[in-house]
Amino acid sequence: MSPTSRIDKRFIRKTWRKMEFSKSFKSIGTQVRLDHQTMECLKDSYKSSIWKLEIIHEKNRIPIILKISKPLEKDRPESTVEKNIYRKGKKALQPFMPLVYKTKRNVNGRGFWVFMEYIEPLKGRLQYNPDHFDKIIPTLAKLHSSTMNERFKQYERLFGDWLPQFSSNVMREERKSINKLTLYYLDEAMKNSNFKKMINPYYSLVKDLLQRGPDYFPEVVHEGCSIIHGDLHTANIAAYNVKEKSWKIKFIDWEGAKYAPCWFDLVNLIGVFLSYRREWEDQEEVITRRCVQLYADEMRRHGVIFKTDPFKLYEMAFLKRILEKGLYLQLNWAVTGKKEAKLLPVYLEKIKVLGKKLELY
Repeated sequence: MSPTSRIDKRFIRKTWRKMEFSKSFKSIGTQVRLDHQTMECLKDSYKSSIWKLEIIHEKNRIPIILKISKPLEKDRPESTVEKNIYRKGKKALQPFMPLVYKTKRNVNGRGFWVFMEYIEPLKGRLQYNPDHFDKIIPTLAKLHSSTMNERFKQYERLFGDWLPQFSSNVMREERKSINKLTLYYLDEAMKNSNFKKMINPYYSLVKDLLQRGPDYFPEVVHEGCSIIHGDLHTANIAAYNVKEKSWKIKFIDWEGAKYAPCWFDLVNLIGVFLSYRREWEDQEEVITRRCVQLYADEMRRHGVIFKTDPFKLYEMAFLKRILEKGLYLQLNWAVTGKKEAKLLPVYLEKIKVLGKKLELY
């Protein structure tokens, strides 16, 4: 498959027959059929194409996902991570992701295909609110605890050198680079009249803190690293039936996976969500304390006990993520106009408030 190959129903049907994929679903049956009439493209971009398919075994119709990673001139690191999660990492992570039926490299020359169980994401299925964190956190704690610190060693050979590790030289150099770029975009944003008024009250403080970077709050790393998902939001969290009291949660789209401080996933799940949804601003601390306590209790249940106060660890992790990456993205978007920098005012205020509370200045 060349980068310009068209991915449509005909192409998938032709490849299905050629590669004899009908024999790839042994957990369902020795031979299944692809329903050509119900094929639906859910997403298509320069890097991948995602399809919802139906396969038929006897009288049963089973929905599945086909994700096709398109060949690029230069593989993106996160794309390599996701492919290897499906191929190798699933031995450790299968309880937390949809069942992977089949992976196939070099399809039609260079493409990567993965067939997975179809589980509908939360996005669009319900009016998502902070009460739903309680449904997700137990599964997240189980994921983290299964690979926390020493427990990761039993899986180390599976993940080799392809899974990014937060404390590695590679990722530290990446943080150094982002730190320099954040300082650059901070000054560039000050040249823009639309952002100068917003940034000016925080400018000196933020610049001073960034110049002390790129690594903040080493306690967050020392208190525990595990495999994290890295991009937890409603489009990447799936459940079998949201009408049930207890959801069976699975996480999808593992491009951001890495071995890193476990609290980063909590920051994405709770902190980033509440930063966008300011209608809960007055309840933010109450919501966060409840969720952090639930997470700490669940981790304890799985044998992981934090030495530092969990809420303090969460706040450290939140500010760490803002200073090490989040602020860079918001300033970059503000200057380049690639996206709307909706969280920039929230992050600036977080730096001021949490920075003082955590004695960063």
